[in-house]
Amino acid sequence: MPEGHRPVTSASSRAARSFRPEERLKKRAEYLRVKKEGRRLPCGAFLVNIAVNGLAHHRLGLVVEKRFWKAVKRNRIKRRLREWFRLHKHTVPLPGLDIVIIARPGAEHFSTPHLADLFRECFRKGGLRMA
Repeated sequence: MPEGHRPVTSASSRAARSFRPEERLKKRAEYLRVKKEGRRLPCGAFLVNIAVNGLAHHRLGLVVEKRFWKAVKRNRIKRRLREWFRLHKHTVPLPGLDIVIIARPGAEHFSTPHLADLFRECFRKGGLRMA
């Protein structure tokens, strides 16, 4: 395939793998509910909180504290986490989960493929199998 060209995919396939606004946790109350009602899964340089949301789709919330990194690293970590979610949200077997990922020191060293392996193992230990 020539450099710079992407394979042709259907619009529905692209839409299913996008990160839509309704798949984001936006309000403080949503984050607090997940923390209060959800399960905590320690996951290497991340802490994952998971709670059922009653919706047909998963939602993602990210916490990357300013005290650990400058903006460039914080944004890179968030981009990698959003990309992991976008590519792997369909592999989480339960419908309607709110997932809050809290980055801790060391998170900046993980690439997107490594995140997939890390979270697959983390979810497995927490009793959630990812396909």
